[in-house]
Amino acid sequence: MAFPRLEFGEVRLSFTNGENHTQRTERIARLTFEYVQEMMERELQHLGSNVINHLEVPPIQVSFETMADETIARLSAEGIYRALLQAL
Repeated sequence: MAFPRLEFGEVRLSFTNGENHTQRTERIARLTFEYVQEMMERELQHLGSNVINHLEVPPIQVSFETMADETIARLSAEGIYRALLQAL
């Protein structure tokens, strides 16, 4: 049985004040979309083929100094998840 997957054509992420954390931001971005996929798996089973041309996610406040990469990625994924559900 094939399970539907999310496909993102083009994604732009920006991290304010993340200049000194370049390696972390790359890892956080990958983790974020892994988490989004996990969160959306249940929703995707009930949806047909939908195309969203543009999705805007409100800023998510995080701290590179006090938060782990996984925490930042999960918070980011939750914001994307909420925006996706509203768009669908």
